[in-house]
Amino acid sequence: MAAAGVTSHHGEEHRLSELRIVLLGERWSGKSSAGNTILGREEFESGIRTAQCVKRQGEVAGRQVTVVDTPGWWTHSVKDTAELDKQEIVCSVSLCPPGPCALFLVIDVSSAFRGKHRRSVVEHLELLSERVWRHTIVLFTRGDCLGDTPIEQHIETEGKVIQELIEKCGNRYHVLNNENRADGTQVTELLEKIEEMMAGHGDSHYETDRMLLHEVEEKRRAVEERVKQRIMKVQKQRKTLRASFQGEEHHLSELRIVLLGDRGSGKSSAGNTILGREEFESGEITAQCVKRQGEVAGRQVTVVDTPGWWTDHSVEDTAELDKQEIVRSVSLCPPGPCALFLVIDVSSAFRGQHRRSVVEHLQLLSERVWRHTIVLFTRGDCLGDTPIEQHIETEGRALQELIEKCGNRYHVLNNENRADGTQVTELLEKIEEMMAGHGGSHYEMDRTLLQKVEEKRMAVEERVKQRMMKVQKQRKTLRALFQGEEHCLSELRIVLLGGRRSGKSSAGNTILGREEFETEVRTAQCVKRQDEVAGRRVTVVDTPGWWTDNSVKDTAKLDKQEIVRSVSLCPLGPCALFLVIKVRSAFTEESRRSVVEHLELLSERVWRHTTVLFTWGDWLGDTTIEQHIETEGRALQELIEKCGNRYHVLNNENRADGTQVTELLEKIEEMMAGHGGSHYEIDRTILQKVEEKRMAVEERVKQRMMKVQKQRKTLRALFQGEEHRLSELRIVLLGNIGSGKSSAGNTILGREEFESGIRTAQCVKRQGEVAGRQVTVVETPGWWINYFVKDTAKLDKQEIVRSVSLCPPGPCALFLVIDVSSAFREDHRRSAVEHLELLSEKVWRHTIVLFTWGDWLGDTIIEQHIETEGGSSKSS
Repeated sequence: MAAAGVTSHHGEEHRLSELRIVLLGERWSGKSSAGNTILGREEFESGIRTAQCVKRQGEVAGRQVTVVDTPGWWTHSVKDTAELDKQEIVCSVSLCPPGPCALFLVIDVSSAFRGKHRRSVVEHLELLSERVWRHTIVLFTRGDCLGDTPIEQHIETEGKVIQELIEKCGNRYHVLNNENRADGTQVTELLEKIEEMMAGHGDSHYETDRMLLHEVEEKRRAVEERVKQRIMKVQKQRKTLRASFQGEEHHLSELRIVLLGDRGSGKSSAGNTILGREEFESGEITAQCVKRQGEVAGRQVTVVDTPGWWTDHSVEDTAELDKQEIVRSVSLCPPGPCALFLVIDVSSAFRGQHRRSVVEHLQLLSERVWRHTIVLFTRGDCLGDTPIEQHIETEGRALQELIEKCGNRYHVLNNENRADGTQVTELLEKIEEMMAGHGGSHYEMDRTLLQKVEEKRMAVEERVKQRMMKVQKQRKTLRALFQGEEHCLSELRIVLLGGRRSGKSSAGNTILGREEFETEVRTAQCVKRQDEVAGRRVTVVDTPGWWTDNSVKDTAKLDKQEIVRSVSLCPLGPCALFLVIKVRSAFTEESRRSVVEHLELLSERVWRHTTVLFTWGDWLGDTTIEQHIETEGRALQELIEKCGNRYHVLNNENRADGTQVTELLEKIEEMMAGHGGSHYEIDRTILQKVEEKRMAVEERVKQRMMKVQKQRKTLRALFQGEEHRLSELRIVLLGNIGSGKSSAGNTILGREEFESGIRTAQCVKRQGEVAGRQVTVVETPGWWINYFVKDTAKLDKQEIVRSVSLCPPGPCALFLVIDVSSAFREDHRRSAVEHLELLSEKVWRHTIVLFTWGDWLGDTIIEQHIETEGGSSKSS
């Protein structure tokens, strides 16, 4: 029941005459609809994306209410959000001066809210500052989906993730039913909750970070100038090319196009927009090249769609089949494509690692590819009224350099507005202009390269037939051992092993037929789940994954102990161990060695009971798993031979197909029949040693925690009852390459200030306000983890020494950044000591070890990691 007003501590009604609100949230969360419900009329356009902030006002329940709607984000890390969107979020608070009374974090009550959503929300809101949470209320939309269920029941049922977020917002929340706007009480109560929150803050509103706004404004002004220059440059370039037509209309009767780009970039949708009809299946993975034709604007147009690659993958990480399809694509439109479109999604960030990935994949075709390439931006609707040039200039150097590499040729398509034929006609004209600039020449295929690919394909086809015959014969022989009886075991015990992100948890869920393992977060400790599947009692144990290119010596000891312990969770021992490998990525000799080393932690006998389980089966399309195995190369083939030629492929996206799981269980039974019904025997000695180590670690953990607590208590006593909060803190980040220094700096400052994913070559200094303190962070070049200081380049050593001068009069603390996901050995310790002592022996008095990748630990406390890892990490 809504109160008539809020009573302050003076007993007066605390109704404010003016309220200022900013709506923040993911795409499709219902922000625009919520704004309309609050203002009581259609002020914001729902159904299309809010690309720029929109401000609307009206009188509501006797108050003058201002509402600012903002662009939503995908459920991504903030680093994957386009720069324009991040700037709009930061600037939103300046549209309701002197600052918003409340920020509404809008969440759709009809959808699950998982760990990835919470992380994304926190990162995006903290673009504004750490202080944002004091003024934030969670606003649930689509309240009609709840029926008679109270919102509190939804919160408690949904779980810890949403509960923690609401606690972060001071347990302030409200639910709106946008379908029932006639119910004015829901809005009145919401406004009263704002007034209550403000009364609790002494009527203070959210204070805008002036320095942050000033920085964004300066960036925007610089961008505006560059946008004008870019538009003029491109117009001049196109005018010059048109002049080469010499008065004739340069309208080609035939155009041949190849679409290239990463997965999810919108290639298939772009192909449909170009041809003006649904020819390519969007929403599904393009596993093989697809060719379609049609007449468009008086031209016969051929479009070839190709398999995409993972946006942050090096070409060496892309599966061999996908690379072959990219090379083959140009042969599908003889004598060669008129243009290659490099498709880029305008709604996401484009960073240095994306540029490198694009360059590597396109150069599979040859260095000459760039003369015939046009950058084709998709999801143009996400830009709203923003010109594409503004996106290019705001997004940064990585995108600008790529466009320069393509001769400053680019175009934007709105795949949502196919009725606008002019966007396609203009695109075709740009192809004709480009060809005129090349004297009418198309992209010339490398015949030798194509011939090699074709020869490989033919050889693979022959080996595929042989492999399928061999496996069928092997299975037939094993089934014969059943001697006419149905060999369906009543109980099966399975252990899932594999590299990180191989799809073990998803495979476990597919096998058990429901969500038993959490796929959004890393499996840090072994997890055991059970259920009845196809008439059998099935136990599945999921294990921590390892980095796929790591030697076992580089894997943290805690992870190695968990791998060994996994087999003890299904006594008498597992019937099968599944080595999980994702079919969508390359499998190299390095991958094979890593797999062998990690599995042999269990013993040499492990291979007799191991089956290779391929995940991401949907990635293959109509390609057989045998074709993938034979194309991928010797490393994968040798591994499968080591597992007795036992393998299976799962499509985790199609769990409704129960036959894939039933067949997998039958393969276990066949394997066991071949072993006389025996399961994997656990080496009790190894298990006993692991258990003894664990118990010794537990004791040392207790001692370490007591020691640290005592030390901190002694230091706090020095404050003598006063709060010892400094107004300014200066930090220097030091550590090896890949330790996570840049990400740590971004986490400390609460926003993306340091570029992660590329090496820091010179010191970088950034500042911001954090938890009421002015914080300066200096990031430094990293060193190779196993290098002595004498092996590190002089420039890097000079930068390390120079770092402390960038935060005068000197740093308050130096953070030695260490990645918790990897082993820390004696050579790593020596390397860290030598590099830090470039600064002097005194450095250790001011140094704190900062562990990154804390999510890797799961519920394991850091002290347990330290004590398990051994002497090297403790002595540093």
